[in-house]
Amino acid sequence: MTAELKASRNDATLILTFANPGQRNAVDSNVLAAAIETLSKAERDDSVRALVLTGAERDFCGGVEVGKDLATQIAALEALQNLIDMLRSFPKPVIAAVEGVALDAGFSLALGCDLIVAGQNAAFGISPSQVGTWAVGGAGWFLPKSLPPQWVAEILLDAAPLPAARLHGSGIINRLTSDGDALDKALAWGEQLATTTPAAFEQFKTLLASASSTTLTEYFSLERHALLTKRPGAI
Repeated sequence: MTAELKASRNDATLILTFANPGQRNAVDSNVLAAAIETLSKAERDDSVRALVLTGAERDFCGGVEVGKDLATQIAALEALQNLIDMLRSFPKPVIAAVEGVALDAGFSLALGCDLIVAGQNAAFGISPSQVGTWAVGGAGWFLPKSLPPQWVAEILLDAAPLPAARLHGSGIINRLTSDGDALDKALAWGEQLATTTPAAFEQFKTLLASASSTTLTEYFSLERHALLTKRPGAI
């Protein structure tokens, strides 16, 4: 099955769904481009007051599908970085609804959202193919801002996905739900947050982003360098 992005509405909430069930909803360059275009339109659409990011069927997102050509991999990484940068600056609440796995790019996409709702049995991590490169869209930038160094080392080096319950205990995951309920809970939360004044929420996100001493753009440059100097792998 070809990877695709599905867009739908639930009142004031826009839902973007990664669909590629045979590959754990791994995305490709076309899906990333479609997501960027959709976000750009949604930012200007006053009827959209919140955004929920999710995956079809049993998983959130298992990474990015790319070929073995290094130039293609770099282009896909840059598209992923652009998408996550847009999520971080999107002036409306962004919620990840996670079931199943969120690996590599999927992990970074979830971390790039303002809030995460996850099923009890969801799992988050970096796959073995990315250990030594970690060019997955910013996970290595997000995690040290929320977790002790020992936790970050375990996530980036062990390649064994962490259960949602453990990340919930760390504060990275906001709400745990019964398996299969993450999307419904995220939509309900999105509708609640949609009542926030857009200007107030945009200001909140700007202030939150400025609290970091290292910019995401600077970290993205390090990721591109890592991809060029390490063994290429699927993002």
